[in-house]
Amino acid sequence: MSVLDEVRDLAQAVTRRRSLRLWDVEMAGRPGQSVLKVFVDGDNGVDLDTVAEVSEEISRGLDLRDPIPGRYTLEVSTPGLERTLKSSEHFRLSVGRSVVVKTTSPVVGSSNRIDGDIVSADAREVVLKVDDDEVKVPLEAIKSARTVFEWKRG
Repeated sequence: MSVLDEVRDLAQAVTRRRSLRLWDVEMAGRPGQSVLKVFVDGDNGVDLDTVAEVSEEISRGLDLRDPIPGRYTLEVSTPGLERTLKSSEHFRLSVGRSVVVKTTSPVVGSSNRIDGDIVSADAREVVLKVDDDEVKVPLEAIKSARTVFEWKRG
């Protein structure tokens, strides 16, 4: 089991106990000076106290298991308003939201970039509303994707 898989397993257990969702786990930096980022989310969002409690519990679990060689910094946060979408579940949980999707090859016209709203998502593809059309984008064709927060004037 890789370091990230072991951390993901631990973080998944912690978030499930709290009825939260593990959004993602990332490792940045270099050995001995790495930053371990854990992103958690919930159906009604996640407050700062909950993030602190999850961070403390994951930290204790990492101290016990010691899966990461050398020094590292643990950062626990929410995925934010503009969040990275990597899995079919991320897309499914983001139905109705505006997104920017970059593809490995052009899907619409001559551009690798698609701006639209997520209509639906399953294990194979994401359906986006682009202007008045619906565009089906296979998941394996997606290079990167993120939601876009739109300020509404009141």
